[in-house]
Amino acid sequence: MGLQQNYQINQKQLHSLALTQSMKQSLFMLQTNLADLITYVQEQSMANPLFDVNPTISKQEVELATVFNNQDTEQPTLEAYLLEQIRLTMRPLPLRELVLQLIAHLDEHGYLLLSDQQLLDQLQVTPVALADAKELLYNLDPPGVGAQSLQECLILQMQLKAATPTHQLALAILEHDFDQLIAHDWSAIAQHWQVQRAQVQAAFAAIQTLTPYPYVATPRHTAYVVPELLVQRQADRLSLEVTKWGYPQIVFAQETYDQLRVSTDQATKSYVQRKYQEYQTLQKNLARRLTTLALIGRCIVSAQAPFFLQKTTTLKTLLLRDVAQKLSLSESTVSRTINDKYLQTTFGIFELKDFFTKRSNPNSELSVNEVQAQLRQLIAQEDPQHPISDQQLMHLLQAQGITIARRTVSKYRQQLGIANARRRKHLVLGK
Repeated sequence: MGLQQNYQINQKQLHSLALTQSMKQSLFMLQTNLADLITYVQEQSMANPLFDVNPTISKQEVELATVFNNQDTEQPTLEAYLLEQIRLTMRPLPLRELVLQLIAHLDEHGYLLLSDQQLLDQLQVTPVALADAKELLYNLDPPGVGAQSLQECLILQMQLKAATPTHQLALAILEHDFDQLIAHDWSAIAQHWQVQRAQVQAAFAAIQTLTPYPYVATPRHTAYVVPELLVQRQADRLSLEVTKWGYPQIVFAQETYDQLRVSTDQATKSYVQRKYQEYQTLQKNLARRLTTLALIGRCIVSAQAPFFLQKTTTLKTLLLRDVAQKLSLSESTVSRTINDKYLQTTFGIFELKDFFTKRSNPNSELSVNEVQAQLRQLIAQEDPQHPISDQQLMHLLQAQGITIARRTVSKYRQQLGIANARRRKHLVLGK
């Protein structure tokens, strides 16, 4: 009987960004704080015989050294956390609005409650636009947010893990053998992938480190911070220094490397070469983290110089894209770098993202912070017996060249914690 060949061409549009392991590591290092960076580098050292880590500070020392800056903090809601990331990373385009609509359909744990078909029917968008918006949502923190099932949640988390053989097997099992995984049918999985049962169990152990929920609210806790940037002032001159205090110091095991490199065993040679490349990549990404942090820090100090010189308490307009364009970086890189990073001055410690303020409106060079300062000053100078209404405040600000709507005045006043005119008058009369 003759063999008949049938050919069929199918077209499928895929939306993905291929990240190498080096790129993933670099992104992780950019966004992690110093205490967690130390832990990560130590973990890498445990799996690589070619280098050791001499941390100049421990996590316990971090807590002791920064006790003066401890503060009780409450975890933000998932929605607030996601909206803050979107504000810092996404431009006001239609796709951004679609991501915001997806966030509105998340449950308290970060799962997307509707199916793709339900979303298409409700949001009236194309499948391509929905796929793009979901991809942007997946890129937000916490890992797994936007998943529509437990399987997808675990897959999204595992995709962010280091591409080790165990993690790659775990990802394949999650994608193709989820039912067997739930049933703990290790033999069937091992047969499918032609691996040992012990390898399947190791992959399962890796899967067990994942969380079934992208987001779980935690109680209030004490936050410890270590400033990685230091601003010093001499008269009217400012200088920025990357403190490197506590930065992990990598020590290359040259003797071990020389002994293993001369081995005649091909497997050993390949192993040594791979571990040496991992060491070099780690060094490169640590250096990149320091360089990027310093560059962004200098941009912040330059833009907000009057604040650091204590000539004003208000901040000028500074957007992520301003810094990104100046340094030829992506906005996402700037956002990751300023995440959970702190800067120390002689008058306090500040989070880097606090120095980014948006314009009061697209046609103004004044930041929201500056307009609020003007608003606060006008109210402080008013006659307590005849407080100024929001409408009057709008006209006074416009007379100073600040284009602003009355509802915006009301919003800024509320953000400053200032009562309306009627309430302010009542408080004065009550005295």
